[in-house]
Amino acid sequence: MEDREKDYKKLYEETLLTLSEKEELLLCKEQELTRKEEIISDLKFELDKFLRQLFGAKSEKRDSQAGENQLGLFELGTTRAQQEELSQAAAVIAKPTPKKRAKGTGRMPLPEELRREEIVIEPSESIQDCVKIGEEVTEVLEIIPASFYVKRYIRPKYARPNGEGILIGTLPDRVIEKGIPSESVVAHMTVEKYVYGKPLHRQLDQFTRMGVRVPASTASDWIMAGWEQLIPLWELHRMIVLNQKYLQVDESPIKVLDRDHPNGIHQGYMWLYHAPVDRLVLFDYRRGRDQSGPKAMLADFKGIIQTDGYKVYHALFENHPHIHLTFCMAHARRYFVHAVKDDEKQANYVLDEIQKLYLLEEKLRAEKSTWEQRTQAREKYAEPILEKLEKWLEQNRYSYRPVSPMGKAIGYAYTRWAGLSAYTLHGQMEIDNNLVENAVRPLAIGRKNYLFAGSHHAAEMTAAMYSFMASCKRNHINEFEW
Repeated sequence: MEDREKDYKKLYEETLLTLSEKEELLLCKEQELTRKEEIISDLKFELDKFLRQLFGAKSEKRDSQAGENQLGLFELGTTRAQQEELSQAAAVIAKPTPKKRAKGTGRMPLPEELRREEIVIEPSESIQDCVKIGEEVTEVLEIIPASFYVKRYIRPKYARPNGEGILIGTLPDRVIEKGIPSESVVAHMTVEKYVYGKPLHRQLDQFTRMGVRVPASTASDWIMAGWEQLIPLWELHRMIVLNQKYLQVDESPIKVLDRDHPNGIHQGYMWLYHAPVDRLVLFDYRRGRDQSGPKAMLADFKGIIQTDGYKVYHALFENHPHIHLTFCMAHARRYFVHAVKDDEKQANYVLDEIQKLYLLEEKLRAEKSTWEQRTQAREKYAEPILEKLEKWLEQNRYSYRPVSPMGKAIGYAYTRWAGLSAYTLHGQMEIDNNLVENAVRPLAIGRKNYLFAGSHHAAEMTAAMYSFMASCKRNHINEFEW
């Protein structure tokens, strides 16, 4: 009897153990299933993001009425006095700046600086005994296709009296001493490549159709010779940009031919330094994306640096005694744009609040506000919005998985909030880095067309040329004439 009780007891204990093991196994399976569901959700999100980039709208702009429509959300949790103040702020921000009324859609006026060729057309009938009472002028836009011509410098030679030597005129200075191309040819090739992204081989094909054959190596030498003449100006340009007190910084890849690289092509980087105040752009080529590039360029810099969230900038400048590191609101906004399908209501709430900030910036630009006026307006209208958003981020920072789209968006913004909102303290600052991203577009176009730089030295020259061309564009200067 006692043995049978022991058997039952042992069987009972074994059954409990088996159930416990099964429950533990089931829990593990459930955890594994949850983890896989999260992975599937993340992959679906990334796929949707990729498809949206391929086929969807590229703009992140929102409905201009968002500032008014979402006011109720903005006022949640505030006192009546605060609500009235915020309502007034939203009304000022959302109110459009009056624009001059267009005078119809007549003929497009042609620029006054264009050369005019006048052709007088008299009536086919006799005008004898007629009195001229006026005239009608019709302007038609014409184009002269590009063509070469040869400029011949003829220098008469004169013998001095009494055999004292020969007199002859002096040739003007040229980009390439004793070379074939004039400054106009070198300037044309440079602008075509670095402004319009037209690769050298396509330019040479066009030259051939125009009756002039130029070997590719010779054409490269011509552009390089033009660059060498600009080196002193390039050094001055770099010094002026790096002596600014406020710079926007970004980086962009560029492929470079390298015989020493296993694949024959090296992945280099163009670092961009944009001075919004003086509208100057500086490209600096570096072989890598590590901190050595900006560390060397900004060794003596003192002022405000505005960047995206790339970790190199944190490592270099977060605790720098002379540099105030700030961030780009457009990058933070982009995270919430991607998170809309994760939590549409909350993501749209943040996006609508950020839209109010951009509406204010749009209004300040339209009114051509001074730096002081920008600072005052931002303090009055933008800072309450930013404070509200900061509280929302604090309250929701643990509400989502860190790897989820909303978790990433909140984490990105919350850890950088001081730098994201710092623009309100400085009237000369921009809310985002869009200006420097616009400056890199010619490089992006060039990458698609000429694919790579011929060498590291050529990449350095390319950086200088893009610096000059981008600075001309920012200051509305004709690149060819410059």
